[in-house]
Amino acid sequence: MLDRRGVLRAGAYASTAGLVAALTGNDNAGASHIPSAPAPQPAVNPNWQQLENALGSGSKLHLPKSRDFPALARPWNLRYEDRKPMGIVSCASTKDVRTALLWAKENGMPLAPRAGGHNYAGYSTTTGLIINVRPMNQVTALPDGRLRIAGGATNGDVAKAGAGKTNLYVPGGRCVGVGIAGLTLGGGLGFNDRKWGLTCDNLVETEVVLANGKIVRANREEEPELFWACRGGAGGNFGINTSFLFDAVDVSRTTATFFRFTFGPGSGEEVMKIVQETLADDRENDLDIRIEFENPGTGPHDVNVAVLGQYLGDESALRTRLGSLLRLNPAEQSIERLGFWAAQEKLSMVSEHETVASRSLVPHSWLPPTTVKEIVDWTLKWKPYRKGNSGYVTLFAMGGKAGAPSADATAFPHRNGKFVIDVGTAWTEGTTPDEVHRLLAQTGDIHGGLSKALKTNAAYVNFPDPDLTDWQTAYYGSNYDRLRKAKTHYDPHQVFRYAQGIEPLRHSEAGS
Repeated sequence: MLDRRGVLRAGAYASTAGLVAALTGNDNAGASHIPSAPAPQPAVNPNWQQLENALGSGSKLHLPKSRDFPALARPWNLRYEDRKPMGIVSCASTKDVRTALLWAKENGMPLAPRAGGHNYAGYSTTTGLIINVRPMNQVTALPDGRLRIAGGATNGDVAKAGAGKTNLYVPGGRCVGVGIAGLTLGGGLGFNDRKWGLTCDNLVETEVVLANGKIVRANREEEPELFWACRGGAGGNFGINTSFLFDAVDVSRTTATFFRFTFGPGSGEEVMKIVQETLADDRENDLDIRIEFENPGTGPHDVNVAVLGQYLGDESALRTRLGSLLRLNPAEQSIERLGFWAAQEKLSMVSEHETVASRSLVPHSWLPPTTVKEIVDWTLKWKPYRKGNSGYVTLFAMGGKAGAPSADATAFPHRNGKFVIDVGTAWTEGTTPDEVHRLLAQTGDIHGGLSKALKTNAAYVNFPDPDLTDWQTAYYGSNYDRLRKAKTHYDPHQVFRYAQGIEPLRHSEAGS
């Protein structure tokens, strides 16, 4: 299964070709022609020449007839490929981001900012103007040990700079093509958040182009409410973030032991028991793990439980900690003590375009055996309807330093979560709308069952789910009211708007 979540594929950006594909989006995945109920085309007659003339050196306007337009317009999730923009501006400077934004407003053009473009629900695309900041991808080490990362940089850009020169690390994600902007603005999960916090927890300052065209710096002293909202309030809500300043970790002397195991589904309950006990006992937060229950849709013999992770220490210590897991005799196993950057390469993956649907939960308690059995049974019973249509439940370990702040310290509220659970399906080209409907029904069944068993509807905003009803509470908990006040202040007319975008206060609410 060539999807971005497959927990077994590690070290994907070790090859130059893999890195280039991840950072440019040039791969050979084909779209499945399943309509996504696209928004109507804007009823405007824009002055494109005016916009093109206003752009500075290095920035470029792409219209549908231009050679680069199809690749730039294509979203990561091909479920939303039928939402074609009228134009795309690739911006090389903050000034040109402002120019494009103000032009869009003047021409009545809907807009969407895009960095990595990996939004699960297609919210980084539009039928209007995409303001693409990907050319702004510089990663700069500062004398005080901080990193300044431009708004279009990806996980891969940061890793490349760290391994090649800076040796400075900001906790980030596994997928090399994911933009640091979206990752940070939604919280930011990775294989080091238990040790050093979420990506947003390490943010010191961000530069933002606001809806009115004003360029501001947001930090604890300047625009503090905007700074708070930019740490978990999701991208595309308050402005276009063109730069980020992070506290970074010097990993020049850090070693990590990479591990990957696979088990048959019959071991699923015992695997989860051991993993949860091991995480609970990890007082130094040196261990980070992801567990995936997957049916790749290629036959019952391929159903598996995979464990992937790293330990910030040596191999002998890891083997002691995971001794109970090793005694289960995994079908496949790999353990390697590596330098920090080599371990991150092993954990990484390229971001092929896929056609997917994802739902998430953030439980605040460990999973009991009955719930794990429910996951195993669902995985075994998965019906792909077409070979290669996968179903999976992936659990991303939380806790440690990521759980240290209070729920209202940042806009990201799920600080007492034990896991972020991603329930999803990916389908192949040629899958019919009826088959897609049945795939989605299956993921809905397990999502609903887990929500009831774990007594939560909390969800992770960076795994957006367009079918989520009370998304305001699920994504943001009690922080949503404060986010609405920030929206009212910074974007009262909803220049930045999408289906699950934060809503400003109504006039009657603002006056109360």
